[in-house]
Amino acid sequence: MTLSVFLYTNEKQRIRKGISMDEFQLKVMRYCSEHQLVSPGDHVLIGVSGGPDSLALLHFVLHSGLNVKLAAVHVDHGLRDGSAEDAAFTEAFCQKHDLPFYLLKANVKERMHQTGEGVQEAARKVRYDYFEKIMTETGAGVFMTGQHADDQVETILFRLMRGTSMRGAAGIQPVRNFAPGKLVRPFLAVTKSEIEQYCEQHHLNPRRDPTNERDAYTRNRLRNHVIPLLKKENPLLHEAFGRFSEELSEDQAYLEDQAEKALGDVCLSKSRERLHLSVEKFRSYGLPLQRRMIHLILNYLYAKVPTSLSSAHTRAILDLLKQAHPSGDLHLPESLTVTRSYEDGYFHFQRETKAQPYTFTIDKAQLTDLPDGHQLEVRSGEFVPAKPYLDLIYVSESSMPLTVRSRREGDRIQLPHGNGSKKIKDVFIEKKVPVHLRHQHPVITDADGKVLWLPGLRKAPSDGKPAAYTLIYY
Repeated sequence: MTLSVFLYTNEKQRIRKGISMDEFQLKVMRYCSEHQLVSPGDHVLIGVSGGPDSLALLHFVLHSGLNVKLAAVHVDHGLRDGSAEDAAFTEAFCQKHDLPFYLLKANVKERMHQTGEGVQEAARKVRYDYFEKIMTETGAGVFMTGQHADDQVETILFRLMRGTSMRGAAGIQPVRNFAPGKLVRPFLAVTKSEIEQYCEQHHLNPRRDPTNERDAYTRNRLRNHVIPLLKKENPLLHEAFGRFSEELSEDQAYLEDQAEKALGDVCLSKSRERLHLSVEKFRSYGLPLQRRMIHLILNYLYAKVPTSLSSAHTRAILDLLKQAHPSGDLHLPESLTVTRSYEDGYFHFQRETKAQPYTFTIDKAQLTDLPDGHQLEVRSGEFVPAKPYLDLIYVSESSMPLTVRSRREGDRIQLPHGNGSKKIKDVFIEKKVPVHLRHQHPVITDADGKVLWLPGLRKAPSDGKPAAYTLIYY
């Protein structure tokens, strides 16, 4: 059988290869082509345990005619007898085929002691941290793992049993971003039995992990007992789950795209430390987009989303933003706080509240970044900006130089029509400025120290002199 496989290197270029292959090869190559997993010339690393799945994958890529630069990576977790032999076996296979080989002898138990993680979680993190390290060091663009169609069934069942999101229910993805490149799974197109047949056909003698046969873990019980029963009811179970995964992934991608557009409408301002949104606009969108907007915000603010963050946190954020009570706070892992203040919502790190008082002088036309994330521009004469702005004020020459500072105890601003003055603290309360933002809000004073302006909140009455400068708050 000959398959014309189109491997796209970019949207404008494609390479056509005629490959003679059996049904197994046909499935895998078609899957690679459909999902654009690999292209000729790619630098590919494969995570190889020495077991049937990863060994078959390494052998397949080596002999498939994909024309890639290939290397193998192995992690010896040191958790069971025989792990050193697995490493030696994999290294010998690579030496026989003249393939670069990278080995880590890990101390998973030490990590478990340090982090409190379970054995499977700790082992996975050690393994993938090393994979990422080798990807970065070698400049490889593609990392391959040997998950197959039966793993897909197992993963979807496991996640549904434990409770998961729509993204989680979609199971294992054929491709995702990883390190400086991507992680791909070509064997999602084939089953475990097909991989075993491939190993037998090509006289591969993979290593076997006896712990996979024990019922100590939920996944093993699913693999060894539940899935075989389901396959008796539907021998093509893996195909049904594969279609379910792909369709759910397509729906999820569409909803995430819509959520990004919605967030652009909802977000009022953002920095690396803080995001401000309109609660009213947020509530105008349906719940599926609300959930996804929250995920986008958390992914934006966290350098790396904490593993302790769960769907319970998402539900709590939704409750805070949608509740009848107009204000409240919610504390998330790693000092991230969500604050509701009437129709304003803020995602901010607690360290913001510890910012030091600030003060600086402006005596000429200039553009300045402010601690509250906004900008202050000073222009000569009366000026009306063409681009959108939040507030502006005209000041006379005698007001210069101006001071921009944080609020101080006892600060007051004059009221119009000779009606006395008002505490700045009361202005903040009246305008519903959240407590955690009040220390950042700029206070503009004239040469005599008189408060002229709280940008976006209140202006003192003009001194009646000709305007020499325009101050614009963006």
